[in-house]
Amino acid sequence: MIPHFLVWILPLVVPVQHSQTDSLKMIVAQTDNDSIKATSLLSLSKLYYTFDQDTAILYGKEASLLAKKNGFRKIEANSLNILGVSYLIKAEYENALSTHLEALDIRESIRDTVGLIETTMNLGNIYYRLQELEKAVLQYEKSLALAQLIKHERAMSLLYNNLGSYFLDRWLSYKEKEDFASAKQYLENSKAIKEKLNDTRSLTNTLLQLGELHYESGEKSKGIQFLTEALEIAEETNNIEGKLSSLSTLSDYHRDNNSLAQALEYATEAYELALETKSNYRISIAASKMAHLSALNKDFEKAYEYQRINESSTDSIFNDSRQKIRAELEIQYESEKKELENQKLIKEQELAALALTRKNELLIISVVVAALLVALVWYQRKTNLKLHAAHKELKAINDKVQSQYQQIHEQSEELNSTNLKLKAANDFRDKLFSIISHDLRTPFSSLNASLDLWHSGDLSKNELDYILSTIAIDAQSASSLLSNLLTWARTQMSSDEVKFSEVNLSELIAENQHLLIRQLEQKHLILENNIPTGFIIITDRDRLNFIIRNILSNSIKFTSSGGQISVTLDPDDSKAILIEDSGVGMNSTQIASLFNKKQYSTTGTHGEQGTGIGLMLCKDFADSIGATITVSSEEGNSTSFKIAFA
Repeated sequence: MIPHFLVWILPLVVPVQHSQTDSLKMIVAQTDNDSIKATSLLSLSKLYYTFDQDTAILYGKEASLLAKKNGFRKIEANSLNILGVSYLIKAEYENALSTHLEALDIRESIRDTVGLIETTMNLGNIYYRLQELEKAVLQYEKSLALAQLIKHERAMSLLYNNLGSYFLDRWLSYKEKEDFASAKQYLENSKAIKEKLNDTRSLTNTLLQLGELHYESGEKSKGIQFLTEALEIAEETNNIEGKLSSLSTLSDYHRDNNSLAQALEYATEAYELALETKSNYRISIAASKMAHLSALNKDFEKAYEYQRINESSTDSIFNDSRQKIRAELEIQYESEKKELENQKLIKEQELAALALTRKNELLIISVVVAALLVALVWYQRKTNLKLHAAHKELKAINDKVQSQYQQIHEQSEELNSTNLKLKAANDFRDKLFSIISHDLRTPFSSLNASLDLWHSGDLSKNELDYILSTIAIDAQSASSLLSNLLTWARTQMSSDEVKFSEVNLSELIAENQHLLIRQLEQKHLILENNIPTGFIIITDRDRLNFIIRNILSNSIKFTSSGGQISVTLDPDDSKAILIEDSGVGMNSTQIASLFNKKQYSTTGTHGEQGTGIGLMLCKDFADSIGATITVSSEEGNSTSFKIAFA
């Protein structure tokens, strides 16, 4: 019979739940924690070992290496155990033995009692498979003693089963009553614990052996009952090992009862299942049974084929090289174990000599430590209370500071906004004063000159009438200009937005010509308005008016008596206005300084004075309405201003 493998850490679920394996694989791929990664790899190996030993071995090796690298001794031993069980299922006994001996060495060093129960049982299973029964029983008894010591019922149930299997085999061979009694007692003990623990999967093996024991003792109906129950449980739990054993035993009994067809049916099912497991050991047993039944059925061709499969599998299991490796590993382990036992004995003697002294010292130390712990707990509690109060106070202060900071921040934002508005207002005020100063200077200067002549009293009646008419014209011009400036200023103060509308350009030029008529007459200048009547342009009227008025004033200022000024449309661009004069012209340096931010003023041909900001403001207004002002001039000859619209 086949003994149990002791691996009870995770439930045995076949097939593996994909969600569980996927979760573990994701953890392995994503975690940087070596302990979590090693544990997850070990869990994956446990999930696969019952049905896919190759995958279980792959994960088990990776877990073992990672655990060994980081000093996780218990995880390393558990990984080696899963590797050993997987190798045992695959009938790779040398690999199974080496890994379990390595696990045993680790578990002895860390005094892992549960682990030692596990390893000694699995070593017994390996020896049992190798037909070294005395060694197997010795390992089982060691494992059982440890399990009884810590009252580990799960382990006890498996070990009772394995020992029952051993005595069952002895009874089948020698028919000794003592062996029968021992087999029955051990198996019934195992069955009782497994039923108590509801361990249906492991119960299959026990029922199989009880069935065989009763069947061979003559209680065939009772034996068949146990076997049928075992097969049903194995099918429900998808227990491959249990199904193989149940099918094989039932095949044997039907063969013995001359039900050859039924025997072949059970044996065929067992053989197909063994092939699926890819286990040489299982295939060998199943093929041997098929060869025997085929021969009984007179199908010698199949019998020969199955016999060859049996021999091939057997050769794979028992080859000389593996036997040699196994023997060397056993010798190495026994040698190391004896050395460890000697060292352990010496240490125990040394410890015994110090035991009495240490006992008293430990008692004193325990009292002192207990007192210190009480004091430490009291002090820690007191400190924690102070820290809690300080933290609470600090939090309140921090909240207050945050509130004050928020208020300051809001006030700062508000102050910044106010400053920006104030700066804009100051800029507008400066611009307004500059415009008023610049545009009103000329008419008021002319008005003052006329008044001076009138006050002199040396004028004839005709001259006085002319002066009064001149004063009236200048006053009217100044009033009109002031009205326009105030209108513009009011518009600017209410909104700084540009207001586009249809503007009759010819009328706008004529309006400025009338406004500047006094200056034109004083210098005997001709202003030609060559803009077609009714020509419309879309722009801000007030801003364009300011630009044209200032450029015309500059042309009058720098044109000598008898000169000419013309306003036309650019023949190459219908959206451009040309204002040309026959004045004194400018050099390149003067042209470059016209539109900069510095106030630059030059005396006119009749000594006229200016503020020097007119063209700078023209440039500002031109930008605001999407226009550009360019200047071309020939020094001593002429100047041309071009106002171009986009």
